[in-house]
Amino acid sequence: MVVGLERRWTTWRMGLDEARSGDWPGLVVYLLGHKQILKNPYPGIAHLILFFGFVVPLLVVILAQFAFAIPLVPSWLLSLLLNILGIVMLIGTLFLLGRRIRSRGPGAPKRAILPLVIIAIIIVTGFLAEGTRLSIVQSKFSWTSPVGWLFSSGLPGSPRFMQLMIRVHFFAVLFFIASLPFTFMRHLASASLNVYYRKKGPRGELRPVCLEEGPLGARSIGDLSWKQLLDGEACVSCGRCEENCPAFISGKPLSPQKVIRDILEQMEEANRNGIMPGNPSLPLLEDAITGDEIWSCTTCMACVEHCPVYIEPMDKIIEMRRYQALSRGSFPAEARPMIRNLEIYGDVNGKGIAHRTDWALNRDVPLISSEGLDAEILLWVGCSGAFHPRYQEVSRSLVEILKRAGVRFGILGKGELCCGDPARRLGEEALFLDLVRKNINRLTHYHVKKIVTLCPHCFNTLKNEYPRLGGDFEVIHATQFVAGLIKEERITPKYPLTQKVTIQDPCYLGRVNQIYEPLREICRAVPGLELKEMKRNRENSFCCGGGGGRMWMHESLGRHINQIRAEEASETGADLVGTACPYCLTMLEDGLKFLEMERPPRVLDLIDIVASSLG
Repeated sequence: MVVGLERRWTTWRMGLDEARSGDWPGLVVYLLGHKQILKNPYPGIAHLILFFGFVVPLLVVILAQFAFAIPLVPSWLLSLLLNILGIVMLIGTLFLLGRRIRSRGPGAPKRAILPLVIIAIIIVTGFLAEGTRLSIVQSKFSWTSPVGWLFSSGLPGSPRFMQLMIRVHFFAVLFFIASLPFTFMRHLASASLNVYYRKKGPRGELRPVCLEEGPLGARSIGDLSWKQLLDGEACVSCGRCEENCPAFISGKPLSPQKVIRDILEQMEEANRNGIMPGNPSLPLLEDAITGDEIWSCTTCMACVEHCPVYIEPMDKIIEMRRYQALSRGSFPAEARPMIRNLEIYGDVNGKGIAHRTDWALNRDVPLISSEGLDAEILLWVGCSGAFHPRYQEVSRSLVEILKRAGVRFGILGKGELCCGDPARRLGEEALFLDLVRKNINRLTHYHVKKIVTLCPHCFNTLKNEYPRLGGDFEVIHATQFVAGLIKEERITPKYPLTQKVTIQDPCYLGRVNQIYEPLREICRAVPGLELKEMKRNRENSFCCGGGGGRMWMHESLGRHINQIRAEEASETGADLVGTACPYCLTMLEDGLKFLEMERPPRVLDLIDIVASSLG
């Protein structure tokens, strides 16, 4: 076991250095509570049973080595507990074994079958040995060992058979221990390590790149960090990432599980052949992971949210995008105009700073640069809020709300550039850093402390990615801010909207930043509005398909993600679809048009809904 674990250690330790601190209390809470694993109830319960089925007998064995003794009655209760635990553990093992046997396709490897069979042998031989012992010493019912007593009724009172079962049981345990690093069960060590070293900072922050030193993205596994390689080692092939990935569900070639498995296979191949990082003969990641796979990702974080051992497939995909963008200058053709607009004009639409404030004409919107302006907040408008005709209305609605509430605010106006999110998610780190530097200089120049933004992508970038680059601001999403204004009674929605509404949780507001409740608080505050949740909501919400740069790409593979989500919205029978993201608003409007319903629900930003209720 020790030799095997050392070999596995060298496999993932060949990655680049990355500063990670461990978390012992977090690991203990994770193991004892199984909260992340229990998100999928049935296999989660089976796993929990197996875990305690190992831990409790192991503690008994360890205590026995120190001649630890307990009184008679507690020992009877412990015997009963072990019997119950053993039979429940056997049921859990058979359940998991059946799942693995029934699993199909390359994304469902059968490497868990052998260790599960060994566990079943260990449990059964233990009961056979106990049953034979009871058959030898007594025939009456034993409440301290009810399962053993059941077995004893069909077993001979043979000391030789009992000794045989004890030895089979003992050597099966030894074989299980020795084989741990060479079977699926090595995840006992690797998955625990992955949980111990899991990401503790903002979930929406990407790993930074040093453009001067490199590597510029991931060409091979040698360009990934040791923690990213440990992710590959820790994968248990449970398929939860696939079950929740919008790209996979919609029939695109991306499977987060396959991406992790391909990385693991290249790690093992390099280790077998003695190829070290930096060696040009390392296989290319693109030999196993195609362009269609890496560009299909919407960066919605569903794979990260649902992984039971905190694996992050998305950051490997971003690293591969960075290599394509920074080292090869390779992009999907449809995204090139947007990148060029960012380079030349500083916005995704290519309108330029001259038109940044057109949406606010005759609206008396103050500029943060105005002399004597005592601004409470900076309103970050974003590219969509400034240029997209449909979302300009949302910007104007928010301005009216802020004025009604007496909030002192201002905008950067022509000084505001794109936050850089679309560039970074497509791998164009150099362009992202250039936009960040310019924005931070302007925000610092005007002594901005507090920012309110409409777009969840702007929100995530300003809140989670700017601080590492020198821009530390308090950033609040508009739904949070407006929900706060309602709670403080600075505004009161009073005109009823007697309609049913369903909520589209934006990925970058929900899963990425765990903000769900303000959207629902706003709906509850509007008189007459009845909330109807979609089948997939909150952390289980389904992506609109616009994130990760997909807003500027065509969906030529599989079904359109926005159409799948539009169907789910229409199934609620709601009159309105409320969201809080310009991407979601655009994608769902298009998706609902495709359904060709007689009376499709209207898609509105929640800010628009509040403004209409204010009158």
